[in-house]
Amino acid sequence: MPNKSYALEWLQLANRNLETARLLLRENHFTDSIAIELQQSIEKAFKAIYAFYGISIPRTHALPILYNFVSEKIGFEELVIDDIITISDYYETDRYPGPRYVMPSRPEVEQFFILAENVVEKINAYINAE
Repeated sequence: MPNKSYALEWLQLANRNLETARLLLRENHFTDSIAIELQQSIEKAFKAIYAFYGISIPRTHALPILYNFVSEKIGFEELVIDDIITISDYYETDRYPGPRYVMPSRPEVEQFFILAENVVEKINAYINAE
């Protein structure tokens, strides 16, 4: 039996990260900070599907791993695995200085904001339809 209430808790957190990204975009804030919020939003939305099915939430920030499971449950025709990998890297490499650190461009984070918004909306609709 689906655990809708637990899944909605994860989605509430995903929406908070998405709203934070929206505010940071509006204020023309640092794109690396916005990118991390977008990654977190998608991560928590994906984890909502695990919660919905009563499956232990993986302790990972790697979106490709989470996406593999979620895409078995929900069709994400608009998602490209390369985008998922790029967004995942925001959290894994862009939080700290070093050779792999990159400041994402504003157009890139604007594009991924729309993608994150679509992911959260689609997962919300999926959970609320059940």
